[in-house]
Amino acid sequence: MTLFFSIATLFLSVAVVVLAWQQWRVADTKLRLDLFDRRYKVYDATKQFLAVIIREARFTHSQLIEFNIGTSDAEFLFRADVVDYLGQIRKRAVHMWTAQRLYEPLPVGDERSRHVMAAHDDLSWLSDQITAMTKTFTPYLGFANVRSRVVPFLKFFSASR
Repeated sequence: MTLFFSIATLFLSVAVVVLAWQQWRVADTKLRLDLFDRRYKVYDATKQFLAVIIREARFTHSQLIEFNIGTSDAEFLFRADVVDYLGQIRKRAVHMWTAQRLYEPLPVGDERSRHVMAAHDDLSWLSDQITAMTKTFTPYLGFANVRSRVVPFLKFFSASR
């Protein structure tokens, strides 16, 4: 009878370990999915802002605020490369906006041409970013980089996947 209880206890312990491991995997997967969703929102806010700039060759103050709000969590979700990239987009957009405001009231001449060229250069760079931004965000959003993490001593359980 003692042998029966010992074997039953052993099987029960193994079952508890398996359930705990499965719960850990579910929690880990949920965490990675939540992180992906939050990162994608930053990507989408950037893409929407750049789309407005490409479509209209300008943007409103409220659109810049939407971009700032949509990307405000980037420093918590990404490494410095993406944070710096978003800062560069913001800086070039504001520079373009400023150059446009400066040349609009000016008469045709050298100063106006200088501001028009500055705005054009920024617009051209920002337009290129709608496709270039994919390279910057891919390491964080690409599914090819998503692997299930497995605790080393539990690798034999993952073989059944």
